[in-house]
Amino acid sequence: MVRVAIVEDEASAAQELETLVRSYFQEKGRDCAVSRYGSALHFFDAYRADFDLVFMDIEMPDVDGMRAAEKLREKDALVLLVFVTNMRQYAVRGYSVNALDFIIKPPVRATFFPLMDKVQRILDARMGTDIAVKTANGMYRVAARDIRYIEVRRHRLFFHTEQGDFEAWGNLRDIESMLPQALFSRCNLCYLVGLAHVRGVEGEEVLVGGDRLKISRPRRKEFLAEVARYFGSER
Repeated sequence: MVRVAIVEDEASAAQELETLVRSYFQEKGRDCAVSRYGSALHFFDAYRADFDLVFMDIEMPDVDGMRAAEKLREKDALVLLVFVTNMRQYAVRGYSVNALDFIIKPPVRATFFPLMDKVQRILDARMGTDIAVKTANGMYRVAARDIRYIEVRRHRLFFHTEQGDFEAWGNLRDIESMLPQALFSRCNLCYLVGLAHVRGVEGEEVLVGGDRLKISRPRRKEFLAEVARYFGSER
C-alpha cells in the first residue's frame, strides 16, 4: 500500500491530481491510499510520518509550500516530496528541501506517469528499510541503513544515526522486529548494532562509527559470526 498526501487548497486541482494518482496505481495493479488536505496547517495537524509521497502546492494562502516543505523536513527527512506549481521558476527552490521533482498545473498523464514510475522505483528500493518511531515531539522516520546503533539507557531508546542522534519511546525488542534481521545484531542487551557501520572488533569491543561498544561474553560468539556473515555477503 502506497500512502499519498495531496496538500492543495484548490479542490478541483486536488481532485484532478488524485484522479491521476489513482489511475496510475490502478494501471500498475497496486494499492494506494490518498489523503487530501486543503491547507498546510491541516496537513501538519494530522501528520504522523506515515506517508510515502507528498504532493505539495507551492502557492497556498495560510503557509506557502516552501515554508511548509521546510517544516515537513523537520518532521520527516525521508518522505518523497513533489511540488505542484503554476510557475516553473518556483520549482528550482525545491532542491533546498530535497524535493524529488515538480509538476506544472494542470498535470497531464504524459508527464505524470513517468514521474510516478520514478517514485515507484524509489519506494520499491526502500521497501522494508524505513521505520517510524515515537519521540517526545511526535513521530520520526529513519532509514534502517542510516542507523549506526540503537542504545537502551534508563528505559529509553537512543538512536545513533548518520543524520545525528535522537531519543525515542519504545522497546528494543519491538524495534528489532521491525528492522531487516540480516542488517542488525545485538552485541549485548543494551546495543543493537547496524552491521554496515561496524569498523572492526578489538578485544571485547566493537567499533561502530567513532564509538566503542562492549561485546558481552554470552553474545560474543553469535555476534562475531553475524558480523562475519554480513561482510561475507557484501563481497
